Amino acid sequence: MRTETHQLSELMEEMDEKELSFLLNDFKCSRNKDSERFLKKVALKHEKRDISRTYLVIDPNKGMVVGYYTLALKCLSFDEQDVDPDLAELMNLKDNVAQAYLIGQLARADEAEKGSGRIMIDEALKTFDEGKRKFGCRMVRLDCRDELIDYYRSNKFRHIRKNCEKDLNQMATFI
Repeated sequence: MRTETHQLSELMEEMDEKELSFLLNDFKCSRNKDSERFLKKVALKHEKRDISRTYLVIDPNKGMVVGYYTLALKCLSFDEQDVDPDLAELMNLKDNVAQAYLIGQLARADEAEKGSGRIMIDEALKTFDEGKRKFGCRMVRLDCRDELIDYYRSNKFRHIRKNCEKDLNQMATFI
């Protein structure tokens, strides 16, 4: 399947609101309804408020979104004694805070080919690597459910800890 990746803000300039809304509302992800809801209800608001940037992976032949990922900045706070010293060094931990890029959302449509998630992760990391060259920061983090830990480990992420609510796992990789 041939796909094209487009930044949501660019599509907002190129398409009228009705057309863009139709494109987003056509996205179906039965594995993760929260990710489906985010794309349909929140992504445009975050884009307009400069909270995050969403990238849509589109099948141009079908004119549909087959996946998307959202990128942002979000620091992690730690008690230094709670972090392995080698990991703290990689994180550039300063005053118990680690600067980080964030993969806030990553989802593929029900029709998407297996392996497309890995491609989106690679694209996200390339985008962050450009940022690293321009203004620094080497840690990329994400939060995931328990059943996705092994998947993200296979994509070179390391488990850091559970989040404060204990419902998601904070994971990180370094670029």
